[in-house]
Amino acid sequence: MMDLKWTPNKIAIIADQNVLQLFPYYIDSLCFDAPIHVFSVLPGERNKSIEEATYLWQNLMENHFDKQSLIINFGGGMVSDLGGFVASTYQRGIPFINIPTTLLGMIDAAVGGKNAINLNGVKNMVGSVNLPEKVIIDTLFLKTLSPLQILDGFGEMIKYALIGNESLWNEIKILESVKNQDIKKEWIDECVSFKEKIVQEDLYDQGLRHILNFGHTMGHAIEAFFMQKDRDEKKSFPTVTHGHAVALGMVMESYLSYHYGLLSQAAFEEIQIVILRYYKNIIRDFTASQIDKIVEFCLLDKKNVNGRINITMLESIGKSSPNHFVSEEDCAETIKQLFV
Repeated sequence: MMDLKWTPNKIAIIADQNVLQLFPYYIDSLCFDAPIHVFSVLPGERNKSIEEATYLWQNLMENHFDKQSLIINFGGGMVSDLGGFVASTYQRGIPFINIPTTLLGMIDAAVGGKNAINLNGVKNMVGSVNLPEKVIIDTLFLKTLSPLQILDGFGEMIKYALIGNESLWNEIKILESVKNQDIKKEWIDECVSFKEKIVQEDLYDQGLRHILNFGHTMGHAIEAFFMQKDRDEKKSFPTVTHGHAVALGMVMESYLSYHYGLLSQAAFEEIQIVILRYYKNIIRDFTASQIDKIVEFCLLDKKNVNGRINITMLESIGKSSPNHFVSEEDCAETIKQLFV
């Protein structure tokens, strides 16, 4: 039995269908000594929804889960977010463990205690802050990830490097391309350690933790824009995933850092060149109406204050500065300058 503070009376495994097919016996290897119920959810960010949360709450209730039970979120970042939210709200909170199976989940979503679902296409609009009992990181899962999934997590790795780890930036920026075998375990450990230190100092996101938002205000807006577009066009797979959107967001927010006089032009250009080396395939020629829509999503961001768009800026590579307010006009102009 895994070392826990108590013995669970039953265990719920929340996993997306793809993970259950790839790793049907992984949970058995952890030797849990309690009845196990497996609840599968549809993969993809669009399913991080109130409908999926309701499905899970109902199943937990029907199977008599209580505060002595345990939830294990087994999957990528979407599953960590959704399952953590369900665990945090069912019966006002029952314990949960995250076992992330993607690079994005390992270095970001599974760590830090932020749990959420999307609402009306807006990212993480309803959520909770509640730390998991444990996060189990197993690099075995990296071998199964597609190049797209590796890049999805690599975008967040770039973020950690830019906001607080220049030496990591200097290591990753020389990669000509990013493959499964390129990802070093020590890079993952550095990202997790950095985030855990920030979270310990500012669990409830009152100040210091805001630096983790770098690239996310504009990145979430890009992601939400394409989520809505994909839904309208009835696409089965997302056009732009989270890590890719954050990559674009970091280019935009680096440009704003330069535009507002915090970041040097040389540093901005280095960031732009490196990021677009990996993510150039998702550059879009946005139309005026699309830019307006993206700015609308920026205005809906939960980090905003009194309707003012709030971003984290860079002072240099490896040094970040949170809580800078930028105008709608500057956001729109940034998109035009970079992606039109």
